[in-house]
Amino acid sequence: MSALIYKQRFFHPNHPKTPVSNYVHIGYIATRPGAVRHKNRTHGLFGKLRPGELQMFASWQEVACTAREISQQGKNMYRSVISFRTETALELGLSTFSDWQAYIEQHMAMLAAQNQIKTENLCWAAAFHNERDHPHLHVVFWDKKQTIMKNFTHPEIPNRIRKQLIKDTFAFKLKEFCAQRDAAKSDVTQVTDRIVEEFEAYLKGLNPKAFRALQQRFEQEDEDSLLRFPKHHLMEPASVKQLAERLFELRRQMPKSGRLVYQLLPQETKTLLDVLVQDLLQNNSYLAQMVEDYVQAKLDMARLYTSDPEQLEKQRSKVVAEEEKRIANRILATIRTIIKLEQEADFGIRQADRRLALAEQLLLDLLNLMEGLSMHAQLDYDDKAKVRGGDLSKQAKKEWLLRHKDRGLER
Repeated sequence: MSALIYKQRFFHPNHPKTPVSNYVHIGYIATRPGAVRHKNRTHGLFGKLRPGELQMFASWQEVACTAREISQQGKNMYRSVISFRTETALELGLSTFSDWQAYIEQHMAMLAAQNQIKTENLCWAAAFHNERDHPHLHVVFWDKKQTIMKNFTHPEIPNRIRKQLIKDTFAFKLKEFCAQRDAAKSDVTQVTDRIVEEFEAYLKGLNPKAFRALQQRFEQEDEDSLLRFPKHHLMEPASVKQLAERLFELRRQMPKSGRLVYQLLPQETKTLLDVLVQDLLQNNSYLAQMVEDYVQAKLDMARLYTSDPEQLEKQRSKVVAEEEKRIANRILATIRTIIKLEQEADFGIRQADRRLALAEQLLLDLLNLMEGLSMHAQLDYDDKAKVRGGDLSKQAKKEWLLRHKDRGLER
């Protein structure tokens, strides 16, 4: 068992990249591997953008667009993480998606108060990531009525939030602990910070090695780095080994001379490469999902200019082909690396290890590439859709669409 970990930060609204960064952040916490998703939806974002019932958002984009707008208005969007170890979460009864939703809804008023946000002005969204060793919540929140831009949050604020979360979350354990220390209190709200600190030290001591690993991950890394967890858990060792073998088999089919780019390959080699691309998409569901998300964003953009089903189907086929070609060229980059390594004297000795390393790096690069392309394609669509439905005059919209029409259909 370990104590609760809480982190909080924000990007300064004055920074030109903050609005886009906040948009992308929400997309990642809502859709990244490990995020628990709503039934029949591609994301798991929930929260409240207005007082009332908890909202299960129809799309993460509606929240991301709002976050980008409030950033452009100079309001602060706070990013926070609440994490437990798995056994602690189970002991607290946090075993299902709805349990975690109820937990954060119960504590949001306290987070707002500690950050001097009135409850009626609080907007927030959260996503639950059911990681194997550290289930955790990502929470973003802001004050919709904020008028004064903030450039600093005193470290004591997240520290006070952490202590209050411990008091509220571990109330029953604190009573037991106080009783053991002959300092039982009839009202748990009177437990002092000193007792909380002693309680934390006690919990850490129960499994110091496991706690230190968790603490280092969440307290010595910034909050954004937690979104860039290695994606090794998305790749089965057997799949990596099989890919390594197929890469070297493909390498043997490469022409002896000429540039190794998809367009210039002999048809027989190109066919082998196409089969490998399709197998990668079939065997790695996350890669396939990122490609599909990218394609859908491009189709949404195309629908701004045409509703012709035939045109849209042509556009879909074209984008899919482009992405498969992009993956094929990335595979060829690895083949070029293999050819270069073959010239090294020690390559034969270390060939088995290098095969696996190259295959694993290729998969990681493909996942990161398509993840970024998907997110930025969606952002591009949101910008264009906003112009279509925004405050521009009819003539201004017409001129804008004429300038961007080719880009919208071709990109």
